[in-house]
Amino acid sequence: MNIYTTSVTRAKGRGGFAPRIAFNAEWLRDMGFVPGALAQFMPESHGCAIALCNENIPKYSELAYSTKENGGALIIMAEHRDMPRVVISGIFVERCGLEYGDALLAKYEPGFVRLRKIFGENVKVTKSHLVGSWLVESGFTPGEVFTMDTQPGMIVCTLWENGLERTLEIVKYAREHKQKVCQVQKATERGRPNKADTVFFDLPPDCIEKAGFALDDALLATYEHGRIVMERLDFQALGFA
Repeated sequence: MNIYTTSVTRAKGRGGFAPRIAFNAEWLRDMGFVPGALAQFMPESHGCAIALCNENIPKYSELAYSTKENGGALIIMAEHRDMPRVVISGIFVERCGLEYGDALLAKYEPGFVRLRKIFGENVKVTKSHLVGSWLVESGFTPGEVFTMDTQPGMIVCTLWENGLERTLEIVKYAREHKQKVCQVQKATERGRPNKADTVFFDLPPDCIEKAGFALDDALLATYEHGRIVMERLDFQALGFA
């Protein structure tokens, strides 16, 4: 499944700061959104749609008129760091019901991208490989020990304070409650650069199966300090067809 996460940022304009959707990704090229290509941006409820305009479009003037009438905009694909880039800001973002800080999920296919707002605070869309600085913000720093409780439709990770000093206690608890004992890792142990976003851990295959997930499922992670709850992402609830 082709998904991508981003968020609404902001850009400084004449009247102050305005909300902005801006991201660059190599998959845009694979979907036909090459630098210089014409695309149609259309606002939708709590999100937007971006469609590639190819040689089959009507006259440019007709396309521009119909797009404007429906509150959208025609954009030219930019390029940043050798990757195609989408940039749209101001009133067009506001028409989507979006504001600065909103988390967005993109679902894409050749010639078309749809973005939707992810509701809730402290949420992340992830898969079976959890990685990022948000883990550190939640207390899941390299070396920390946590238990993983798996139930149908849900996986809950709970951090143990001073876990390395309580190994026997944690292992006993995990066995009694049929949970797994896991440890947060850092990708430098696998030869990657020492960066905050290299903090990670993986969901064991048997836990994924027990929860009723598939290995490539998109998961919605709700997090707070010391606790992460993962459930399968409901695309229909987010407004994806």
